Amino acid sequence: MTSHERLSRKTLGALPPEGRPAIDPDALRPRIVHLGIGAFHRAHQAVYTEAAEARHNAGWGIVGVSQRSRTVVDALRPQDGLYSLTLREPDGPRTRVVGSVTDVLHATDDGERLTGLIASPDVTVITTTVTEKGYRRDPVGGGLALTDPLGRV
Repeated sequence: MTSHERLSRKTLGALPPEGRPAIDPDALRPRIVHLGIGAFHRAHQAVYTEAAEARHNAGWGIVGVSQRSRTVVDALRPQDGLYSLTLREPDGPRTRVVGSVTDVLHATDDGERLTGLIASPDVTVITTTVTEKGYRRDPVGGGLALTDPLGRV
């Protein structure tokens, strides 16, 4: 893979073996729908899902859903859901591709597909991540701003 080629399932074979996903992304099917496919999810839950899949080969893939911005969808969809993860290790950083995300949807733009996945008997887990962007502080009382429209999903 040259430096100007975009990461995709088609270009995975050009990567060194240690940089490839621990699983075959083509062997996965949507079993998990994750609401809020931000950096935290991609660096944690998607990595752990891939590790579990590498041990059990049950075909568990994740469909990530962005509920607001299209940024993640626009970045990951052309890459077939693949992305790189860099780990800081004692011997220096190690970068590899994560392959557990099978598709990326936008909740509004892809609402019909999302509804179909949630209703599918193949999807058995629906998860969400709530990080600092998912809630806001009430400037008057200091607690959670329960009436803030941006904090509602």
